[in-house]
Parts: sequence; structure tokens; C-alpha cells
Amino acid sequence: MNIGSTHAISGKFETEALSVVSVQTAPISAKNLDDVNKNIQNILDYMDRAVGGFPGVDLIVTVECALQGFGPDWQSTVVSEDGPEIQRLKDKCKDLNVWGIFNPILDEYEGRKCCNTAIMINNEGEIVHHYVKMNPWTPGEPTHPGWKCPTTPGPKGSKIATIICADGDYPEIWREAASGGANVIVRVSHYMAPWDRAWEITNKGLAYTTQSYVVTANSVGIDECYSYFGRSMILNPDGTILTEAPYGIEWLTKADLYPSIIDKMREEQVTSNFPWTYKHRGAAHPSVAGEGANLDSYSNKNS
Repeated sequence: MNIGSTHAISGKFETEALSVVSVQTAPISAKNLDDVNKNIQNILDYMDRAVGGFPGVDLIVTVECALQGFGPDWQSTVVSEDGPEIQRLKDKCKDLNVWGIFNPILDEYEGRKCCNTAIMINNEGEIVHHYVKMNPWTPGEPTHPGWKCPTTPGPKGSKIATIICADGDYPEIWREAASGGANVIVRVSHYMAPWDRAWEITNKGLAYTTQSYVVTANSVGIDECYSYFGRSMILNPDGTILTEAPYGIEWLTKADLYPSIIDKMREEQVTSNFPWTYKHRGAAHPSVAGEGANLDSYSNKNS
């Protein structure tokens, strides 16, 4: 699966299969917490379907705005990380023995108010990862922009970074995720028409240039203003689509990934190994004997 290089992966190593299900849903635009709980119930029902339909699934990924939708007033439907709404998701992950990625609008996180936040809950029901959307879709999202893109160990050798919807239109955020060691980049989205081609282009192009698995979950349906087309897809690190949900309907799509292969690929100085050359600037020049300047060209700091 080193399709992007002319060189084979050298040596012997072990890897595990990471089974991922992407859940494509149509959240309602919540006007109150009762609506939020209706959306949560839909998520829980689809989690049950995912586990029943794909025994042994490790990770379930849900869409952006899956709890609140993209309604006119997020301020009245924000939830607390320690509140009963998030507790329902924690309990379900523990009950089903799966990891889950969800996207609530939190009332606050690390002192910032109204944060569009991706959280990852492990199979013990613990929140182990937070990411606040770095690039809110201005001026339509009255949320606090994020300030870091962490990578978190997940199941089966995965190192997971999350980005949210419009973040995927900025190559810099993908690069930050890959530079942090992510071998699986998860993009949860409420991505609307008419950008279905941009959705495909950015997912394919950035999977290839970061040499990462990419798992996406995108909404469907129509709200007060916009139409959401779906096309949730899971991609190989060479940018090929492994599996893709259809346009316009709720759907479950599943793929098995091998994250440790990504780690092994990145160790080797071979063709088309973009994360390696990114951290070894100028490696092709004879004056540095193929080793590069040992600088991270994004931050200009020693790597």
C-alpha cells in the first residue's frame, strides 16, 4: 500500500487493522435542548446499527453539527462537556466498546466561549481528544476559532488528528496534523452545495500530500438555508477513495485501515515521501547529501 512511491517499504514490521465506520446523517437545526437530544438519539441509533452491521468496528465517526445542526442560534443550544448530553455519548461508547468522534458546540473550552469542537471518546467512555475548529466559516459561524491541532493515540496503532469542515480548505491545517504525527486525519463536516467538487478535490489532494489516511463524515439534508450533499468518503494515503457514501441520504460506510504502515512509510527517505522531505528541506541538493537542512519549513525551527 505504498502506492505513492517507486520504492517498496523495507524491512519487516507488524500492523493491525483499524475498522472505521463513517456515519452520514441529516441533523435537524436545534432550537432548544430537546432538539439537541433528538439529534443525539439519532446518533446513538446509528451507532447501534454500525456495531450490529460491522462487528468488530473500532472507531465510529459522525458529522459536524450532529448535535445542534446549523441553526440560526447556536448560543441557545450549546452544551457542556460535563453535561448530560455528552454523557449519553460517553455511555454509548462504553456500552458498545467502541471509540467515537463527535462534534458538539460546547459552551466553553479552555476558557473560550462557544467552541465548535471535535471530541474523541474512547471505549471506556472517556474524552481523550479535543479540537476546536481553527477556521470557522465566516461570517456564518459565531464561534471562537481554535488555536492548536493536536494528535492523539487511538485504537490499533492509529494517531488521530481531527479537522472540521472548512478547515479542509486550508492546506496548512492538514500539514499541521501530519507534522504532529497523525497517520489518520478525520474531517467531520457540514459541507454544503455547491462545493461538492471542492470536497472531493481537497480530500484527495491532501490525503496524497500528507501521506495520511483520511476519514470524512459529511451531512445530508436541507436546513433553513443550505443543502448538504453527503459523499462521506474514506481515502488511502495516495488520494484514492476506498469507499464513499452516496449523495443526499443517510448512510453508513466502512473501511479497514492499517495506520502503522503510514508510520513506516514516513521513516524512509524515498520518492514522494512528502512528510519526510517537508522536515528535511532541500534534501535533493547535493550539498546536503540528500539529508536536507533538518528544518521544519513551516515553523523554521529545528525539527
